[in-house]
Amino acid sequence: MAIPVLRNRSSLIILLAFCGQLPAQNPQLKTKTGSRFPTVIFTSVLWSAEPAYYSIAVDPTGTATYQSAPESVGRTGVPYSINFYVSDRTRRTIFNVARELDFFRGEIEVQPVSSAAEKALTLMYHDLGFTTQLAYSSSPNSDIEELTSIFEEVSETLEYGRRLAYLQQHDRKKIASELRALQADADRHVLRELQIIAPVLRGLSADSGLDADSRHTAQSLADGAMRHVQGALGTAGAGGGSKP
Repeated sequence: MAIPVLRNRSSLIILLAFCGQLPAQNPQLKTKTGSRFPTVIFTSVLWSAEPAYYSIAVDPTGTATYQSAPESVGRTGVPYSINFYVSDRTRRTIFNVARELDFFRGEIEVQPVSSAAEKALTLMYHDLGFTTQLAYSSSPNSDIEELTSIFEEVSETLEYGRRLAYLQQHDRKKIASELRALQADADRHVLRELQIIAPVLRGLSADSGLDADSRHTAQSLADGAMRHVQGALGTAGAGGGSKP
């Protein structure tokens, strides 16, 4: 079904409240430079998931901010937040697709959220002149699917970084299995922007308290992430298409 784009903040708050009470998070997440540049914000809420809530904001400079609340946040009160830069390829894709969707204005075919068992997803575009937002659980629109996949893959990557950093400090026996899962997902190409967590991976590769296989896997993942970024930069410099 096609539904109008939600145009006010109260619609978003009602949607999020439908899935439960948010922790101390701002549904209109901003980047460090968001007050000066247009920003695309993606938010996902599913209280049975891990993380139960996350939001990603990206502006045209590639500056990005991520916040998430794991399922246990109600007990611990500790959300996760990180500032980073997305690759030029991801930045261009996000804003090219948002432009093709007329920045989420007008009628876009989506499936609305109908129960707490469904993900409550929101895409928002914020500029100095206007703010638009689209709430949905899924969509047959290929552009919406592409944006959703991009942000979900970035979140998966960042959550691996969060878990690995935590395990290195608190539960080192689980690092090997977490790295194997990360490697498997990287091989399946369901992650994006792996270079963001390269510092965590390099820290693991240099950790003499870990087994040799874990250190090698961490180093290989970090090296592969940086090679991918360098390859993307080379492709952009060669004058590829305007949209990756």
